[in-house]
Amino acid sequence: MASPTLVNANITFHTNDEDKDDDTVVSVTERKGGTIAAQVSDRFQHFNDHSDAGPFDLVINNPLTRDVLKTGKVELLISPNGNDTWRFNFFVDLRFSDGSHLFARASRLQLTQNFNLCDFGIE
Repeated sequence: MASPTLVNANITFHTNDEDKDDDTVVSVTERKGGTIAAQVSDRFQHFNDHSDAGPFDLVINNPLTRDVLKTGKVELLISPNGNDTWRFNFFVDLRFSDGSHLFARASRLQLTQNFNLCDFGIE
């Protein structure tokens, strides 16, 4: 039987005690090595302190299999217009053709104009 492939991916954010400016671009990439499975890049909106935003759908570029993405990673990048510090949590849900899911999540993160990239494993 063929391994299930990625059919949907989304991300939800919770902003903690430091908001995301409305002109800061957030890029989210699901990848395995040099292959991008899904991604989104957008300003979205202003994320207020102590608020939830999303879920936001990612565009599926390569419907990689569940087995491949088990050892993949999620990259988060912000591109502020000037200075921005954003403190947040995130939750990524990857859904596969057989209805199964993989997840990525982290809490108490901080990205700034000087430290604007982080990545996390997929569970």
